[in-house]
Amino acid sequence: MAGSSTDGTPYATRRALEIWTAGAVALVGVVVSLESLTHDIAWNEAGPGSGYFPFRIGVLLAGIALIQIVRGTGRASQASDASGPVIFVTREELGRSLSVFLPTAALVMAMFLLGSYVPSAIYLAWMLRRHGGRGWLASAAYGAVVMAVFFLIFDVWFRVPLARGPF
Repeated sequence: MAGSSTDGTPYATRRALEIWTAGAVALVGVVVSLESLTHDIAWNEAGPGSGYFPFRIGVLLAGIALIQIVRGTGRASQASDASGPVIFVTREELGRSLSVFLPTAALVMAMFLLGSYVPSAIYLAWMLRRHGGRGWLASAAYGAVVMAVFFLIFDVWFRVPLARGPF
C-alpha cells in the first residue's frame, strides 16, 4: 500500500516530493512575477494594470512555496512514522505508472507530427500488447479497426475531421 514503509524498495519519500513540488511551484511563481513585470503592475486612474494581479499571484505562489520548502526541510519527524520515512512510491509502483504515462506522452507528441489516427492505432496496439497480454497480430488488428471506426464516425458521418497528418 502506498504510504507505508513496508511495501518494497522506496523510490521517493513523501517529504522529498513535497520539497520538490514546492520548488516547482516557487519557480512558476517567480516566472509569473518576472513576466508580469513586462506589463504595468501598478494601479492607475483606470484601475489595475495588466500585470497587477499576475505579479501579486506570482509573488504569493513563490512566497508560500518557499515557506513550504523551509517547513519541509526542517521537520523530518512529521514526514515519517515509527518505522521510518513515509514512502510515497516504490520502484515497482513508479514503474507501473510510467508504463502508462510514457506511452501516453509519446502518443501526444506523435499526434503533432502524424495526426491522430496512426499514433492512436499504434498506442492502442502497444497498450493491448503490453498491459492486455494480447498477441501482436490481435493488438495491431484491434488498433487498426478501432481507428477505422473512429474515422468513419468522425470524418464520414459527423463530418468532424480529426487531425489526419501525412498518412
